[in-house]
Amino acid sequence: MPELLNKKLIVIAPTAPPEVCGVSDYAYKVAQELGKQYADVAIGADRLPEAPVPGHGLPLAHWQELLQQAAAAPLGTDVFLNYTPTSFARSGLPIGLLKALRHFTKSRPDNRLFVFFHETWNDSRDLRLYQQVQQRIVRSAMDRIGQLATGVAVVNSEQQQKLAQLLRRTNVRVHPIGSNIVPPHPEAGFLSERQPGEWLVFGLSHTRLWSLEANLPLLKAMHAQGVLRHIRSIGPSDTKFARTEKELIDNTLGPNILVQMGALAADEISQQLLSAQAALVGLNANGLKKSGTFAAMAAHAVPVICEADKDLDYPPGAALFQPSEVLADPGILASTAGENRRRQLHKWFWATRSWEAIGQSLHTWLQETPR
Repeated sequence: MPELLNKKLIVIAPTAPPEVCGVSDYAYKVAQELGKQYADVAIGADRLPEAPVPGHGLPLAHWQELLQQAAAAPLGTDVFLNYTPTSFARSGLPIGLLKALRHFTKSRPDNRLFVFFHETWNDSRDLRLYQQVQQRIVRSAMDRIGQLATGVAVVNSEQQQKLAQLLRRTNVRVHPIGSNIVPPHPEAGFLSERQPGEWLVFGLSHTRLWSLEANLPLLKAMHAQGVLRHIRSIGPSDTKFARTEKELIDNTLGPNILVQMGALAADEISQQLLSAQAALVGLNANGLKKSGTFAAMAAHAVPVICEADKDLDYPPGAALFQPSEVLADPGILASTAGENRRRQLHKWFWATRSWEAIGQSLHTWLQETPR
């Protein structure tokens, strides 16, 4: 049993459920897990939701109010800030938050600030001038916040390198993102009935389009062989990318092959993941590490078709199905060897990407960092 930290934890996020925000969902789940190991936990939101989350008892207030209380408290407080470039100021420079964090960190020597940078600045050379200016502001704000932090974490190794160089510190941690979509119980993906020929793409419309484009030769061949019957598309269907997605499949495979199901509730998505024969992913290694939709696929033991490096260890590249493999032998998806891969990816999720695993990893980080 991990040591209970006998102090208060404030988890700061852009908003809180039921408002829709991936970063805030992550923050809320983390607060629930860390609440098992802190004496007191509260959520500090930038935008308070109109209605509270039913069935949960985490205190919720504006981050400014909670930081003021913590600065004046007789005991030290830990703050876990979930940060993206424009979540606390559209300009990228959250002056009020910066001042409050500086006051908090200076008010007591045992106050600690941990920052999880979910995204970093864009340093592409293709940006327009005004975009370059904004990204310099974003970078400067992250530098100032990071200099105040006791500990800094990011989602993947690319971000880790950028922040380590910016902050001139070697202890930037990489922590994974979980998934809000999990099956009724961990083994459900191996007990459900999977429907032959029913494949799916899942996520935002532009990422679904990338996945379909990346796997188009495979899709054509599988449809021609009668292996692929339908592609279920789960996610927003009212965008230009969704329209392009439909045009792409209608023009290459024919009408009624792509079934756009729209944005579904979490339990409905779970049922789709439990019945699909396979899922398509068009992400690279860094994308896989931070993708909640990919994590959901792993949690449900869906065979994931993705052209990723087999030598990847996180996630295990050998557990993914290469498009070329499926093209050569479609039966591999339902084979004994295929099930072994699914179990490997499934085991990886529950050991590293479940909320229990994430909460324990974060608690270890907070516990081991000098107070």
